[in-house]
Amino acid sequence: SHGALKVSDNHRYLQHADGTPFFWLGDTGWLLPERLSREEVAQYLSACKANGYNVVQVQTVNGVPALNVYGASSHPNGYDFSTIDHQGYGYWQHMDYIIQTAQKNGIYVGMVCIWGGLVKSGKMDVEQAKAYGTFLANRYKDVPNIVWIIGGDVLGTVKTEVWETLACTIRAIDSNHLMTFHPRGRTSSATWFNEADWLDFNMCQSGHRRYGQRNGDGDYTIEE
Repeated sequence: SHGALKVSDNHRYLQHADGTPFFWLGDTGWLLPERLSREEVAQYLSACKANGYNVVQVQTVNGVPALNVYGASSHPNGYDFSTIDHQGYGYWQHMDYIIQTAQKNGIYVGMVCIWGGLVKSGKMDVEQAKAYGTFLANRYKDVPNIVWIIGGDVLGTVKTEVWETLACTIRAIDSNHLMTFHPRGRTSSATWFNEADWLDFNMCQSGHRRYGQRNGDGDYTIEE
């Protein structure tokens, strides 16, 4: 009711179009599209509203293909989405329902387009990112309650060209919604994409591990 989300003129916080400040209080309903039925979606989002959440961060797909509770596939024809709406109540109709139900509860959906591990393992390349980004942007560009989230618990140096392609493809079609990048633990999107035209605001992740745990992977260059 206060208008679209935007970054404030001083670049310090998020606000609505009418100037009302927006404090992002998000829950991570990562597997919401895959695990919950329509009835459970309604129950969960109603509980989020009752507890004061205004964002739910969601893995739009957690597999290629991802399967939801009804057995519907996110990629029935690979990255060809041209007939996706001719298959009854499918994966993306369920995603539509989630976004609509969130809207009714005054909640934004943080759309993590595809989880980082999937891109890292080669489940989406540059050309597929163009097809997928085009599909997502055209489907959701006019809904009022989404925020695009590129990445997904991944370093920006992993398949950077895929993330850049996905982001730029969506942004070319949809300039109505904010966009950010979800980095790996103990890193910030500012490390890689701070000057990217498509990045509206930065995300950082404090991480799942104790600060003394390196896990032998060498990814964490921050001093203890």
